[in-house]
Amino acid sequence: MKTIFFVLGIVALILFCAVPCYGADSFESYLIAKSNSYKYNTIACDDGNIAWVEYGGDSNPGNYSRVIYRYNISEGRKDVVIRDPSWKRDLAISGNRYVWSDGRGIFLYDSTQGKLTFLYSPGNQSSSPCIDRSTVLWVDYNKGNYSLEMYNAMSGMHRIVVSSATPLGEPAVSGDRVVFREAGPANDLMVLVNLTTMEKTVLYDGPGSRSMPAIDGDNVVWADGSTGPYQVVLYNLKSGVLKPVSPSGSFQMYPDISGSLIVWEDYRNSSAGSFTFQRGRGDILLYDMAANTTKIIAEGQYSPEFPRISGGFVVWSGGNEDTHDIFLYRYPETRAQDLLGLQEGTVNSAAPTTVPTPGTRVRYYSTISKGEMEWYSLEPSQKADRISFELRWNDPTTALSLTLVSPGGSTWHFTDADDTRQDRAVRMTISSGIPKGNLEPGKWTVAVTGDSVNGTVPYDLCWVLNKKGQTEEPTGFCFGSPASGRQ
Repeated sequence: MKTIFFVLGIVALILFCAVPCYGADSFESYLIAKSNSYKYNTIACDDGNIAWVEYGGDSNPGNYSRVIYRYNISEGRKDVVIRDPSWKRDLAISGNRYVWSDGRGIFLYDSTQGKLTFLYSPGNQSSSPCIDRSTVLWVDYNKGNYSLEMYNAMSGMHRIVVSSATPLGEPAVSGDRVVFREAGPANDLMVLVNLTTMEKTVLYDGPGSRSMPAIDGDNVVWADGSTGPYQVVLYNLKSGVLKPVSPSGSFQMYPDISGSLIVWEDYRNSSAGSFTFQRGRGDILLYDMAANTTKIIAEGQYSPEFPRISGGFVVWSGGNEDTHDIFLYRYPETRAQDLLGLQEGTVNSAAPTTVPTPGTRVRYYSTISKGEMEWYSLEPSQKADRISFELRWNDPTTALSLTLVSPGGSTWHFTDADDTRQDRAVRMTISSGIPKGNLEPGKWTVAVTGDSVNGTVPYDLCWVLNKKGQTEEPTGFCFGSPASGRQ
């Protein structure tokens, strides 16, 4: 039967977020988006960008506002990518391209061009989009027939990759390879198709169910139910070897892979995950194939869910009760490798200071509310060996904190209590940590968090740069917008 396929191009403007980006949580992971908006399994991560969908708080889901946000790791900035009325599910990202489903068709948005394209086949139900560079794939269903569809964002070419009378689902793409689940008469198949040759290969057809595949290069992971609760397995396309990643008797969900790193949601430490799967209270685990090590990177008391990984960056949704925050983690091994490539003398140390920061004769001001975080960025000169910060506010009932993220991903977090003086101020100094060393070159990001605030309060923030061999008063630069406040 001939398939009628429409491509509708809609030019849209990018809407930038007017609210500061949020969060810093700990030395290894920190909060980048804080809200009580449901995010479900709509978090994506690629090439230093994190994207997610937020649904509004209306009691009627049909009235939800549906916004895609992006957080750029290098800039430390949260922006609105697009705000439109389509119901957004199954979000995926590659570079500046975003894809999602509204149940009818697939939306493709290019944030560089500000162009929204609607991929739609009349009568079909479209779901589970994935993308790698210009290649978009998804599953269509029409009158009892399933198909895996492909669209090239550069050429505009569309074609059917696979047709099946049994359900297809959850495609994942890397280069010219796509892996997906195909339901069999008694069990699920894990299938690979080469998009260049159109060769179809069954990777595994054992008993039981399997789901949630992910692929990067020659490695494929999925959650396999052959022997009981889902377990994350790894299949190498070159060797043809299939093996469990970190076997246990409890559920392992939502695996993802990037290079030699695998992450997943793990319930071995939760009573909810041994026999029947219940969302929440699982841990996020990371397996490093190169080092053959496994570690917990987020613990279950914070209900982490839906991990994604790109490079050494891991993101997930987590929180307590009605919160659905997004956390960012940078794998320490990746961070150490980055630092090895820097010039000699870029190891950084941090300590709170008990005296006011020097050179603060000029101040600028901003305001903040509870749960908000305001981010700033700076690039010290190559000759700088230390940098000092001072954050101040007036209200004695307010608690603010100061977070700093280095270009290599190291994170420091200080409160008023850390410098031993309860004076409504946070002071911290970052130094090179070795004699005659330099601060790590590149862009540093600074964040002020409203930890405990009644209403909105003013604050002022200043940083002061010190150069090697400097004996005079250091130079400084202050953030914020002019306002009345503390001098």
